[in-house]
Amino acid sequence: MQKRMIVFLILLVLSLAVSGCSDKEDSIVKFEDGDGNEYEVTYNEGSADDSCPVGTVWTLSNPGSGELVTMEVVGTRVVEGIEMCHAVYETSVPDDDGMVRMEYLWSNEDDESFIWTAYDRDGNILSEMKAMKGKVTMTDNEGNVMEFSTNS
Repeated sequence: MQKRMIVFLILLVLSLAVSGCSDKEDSIVKFEDGDGNEYEVTYNEGSADDSCPVGTVWTLSNPGSGELVTMEVVGTRVVEGIEMCHAVYETSVPDDDGMVRMEYLWSNEDDESFIWTAYDRDGNILSEMKAMKGKVTMTDNEGNVMEFSTNS
């Protein structure tokens, strides 16, 4: 649960950067979670391209545990005909499922398309959640697939 909160906070900072709500090139944000753990997020703005700020890096550190988390916007990819921004999240401490790396792709074209893929230390896929063209597909590490439509 703690890891998911950290990912959420990193994505919140990412969202602010992409939306243009942050005009600083380098920022440091410090916060404390409900358990008294202190965190520090360092945000470095990369490309001036508002839709996909390639080169932007966020680093989150927990001085208490020594955990270090980074997220970097590494480029764009076209998936099913949709151009998507591509970011890579990495952590020095695996979560309960063994996740140490995640790839996140999102579309600025339709605001509804995204792909989350979580990997373990050996590069094996732990899970994937994909929302594209009105369909959501979730796949676990055993290959079990659940699909549903988001269209009314």
